[in-house]
Amino acid sequence: MKKFILIILLAALAVLATPLAEAQSWTYNDGDLLLIFRKSGFSDVEFDLGSVTNYLGKTNGYATTVTGWDLSLVTGQFGSNLKNVDVILLATSGQTAANQTIWLTSAEPNTTAYNIVGQEWSSLSSVITAVGNKPVYPYLVPDSEANAYVIDPGGIYAAASYDSIVTGGHFNNIAQWAGSVPFTVQLAIPGLLDFWAIQPGTGPDHLIGTFTATTNGVLTFVAGPRASSVLGVTRAGNINTVQFTTTVGNTYSLAYTNQLGGSVTNWPVVGGTQTGDGRTDSLTRTNAGNVEFYRIITQ
Repeated sequence: MKKFILIILLAALAVLATPLAEAQSWTYNDGDLLLIFRKSGFSDVEFDLGSVTNYLGKTNGYATTVTGWDLSLVTGQFGSNLKNVDVILLATSGQTAANQTIWLTSAEPNTTAYNIVGQEWSSLSSVITAVGNKPVYPYLVPDSEANAYVIDPGGIYAAASYDSIVTGGHFNNIAQWAGSVPFTVQLAIPGLLDFWAIQPGTGPDHLIGTFTATTNGVLTFVAGPRASSVLGVTRAGNINTVQFTTTVGNTYSLAYTNQLGGSVTNWPVVGGTQTGDGRTDSLTRTNAGNVEFYRIITQ
C-alpha cells in the first residue's frame, strides 16, 4: 500500500511540473522599469514596462503617456476610481553594470533624495532585483500574465508580494521600504512623482523627470525639471525677495524685466543661484523702485 501511494504521489508531481515550467512567461532583465500599484488590504499589482532607457535621455519637456500595462488588471483589484491607490516605479542596472544606477520615484514634497551610497545602495539594488525576479517562479505567483502579476500580501504566497520584499517580510513602513529609503517612494493617486537616477556616489542625484497619475488610470511622463511657481514678492528697503517652489536637486535663478513683450529668454538674470530643497525658497533682486516683473529659471 505504501508503495502504491508513493507511485501516485510521484505521478502527481510529474504532472504538476510541466504546467509550472510552461507558465514561466514573465521575463525580467536588469534595467527593466517596474510599475507597482498597491493599497493596504488589497493585492499588489506589478507590471514590467521594459527597459528604463525608454524614459532616459529625453529633452526637457518631452511628454508621453506610459503604456505597456493593463488598466483592467488594476481596476479589477482596486475599482474604477484609483483615488488613494499607491503607485511606484523602480528599476536597477544591477550591481555588475559599468554605470551602476537605481531609478526610483519619490513623492512630493521631497527634501531628502540625496546620497544613497555604499552598502545602502547595494541593498536597495538587491531589493529591486528581487521584486523583478519573483514572478519568474510561477508557483510563487499563481496569478501571473505575460508582463504582470497579482499577489495578495496577506495570502499564502505573501513572500512574493512587493509589500513583503521591500520590508524584508515585516510589512512595516512600506512607503519607505522599512526605513531603507530616506524618502517616500510611493504616491497616493492623484498626484506627481519625481523620478530619480541614483548612483553609488556623492550627490545630489539626477532628476530624470516626473510621472503624473490620475484617478481614471492615466499615467504620463514629462522629462526634465518641473517649472517653478512664483508664490510672492516682498520688499524691504530696495531689496525685492521672490519666493518660489522648488524640487530637491534642481538649480534656480532669477530673471527680471521692467518691460513686458518679446522673448522671456532675453530677460537679464540676477547673479547667484539657489539649489532646490523641495521647500519654498527665495532669491533677491536689488531695485531702486522701478516696476519689475520676475520669472524663475529652472535647470
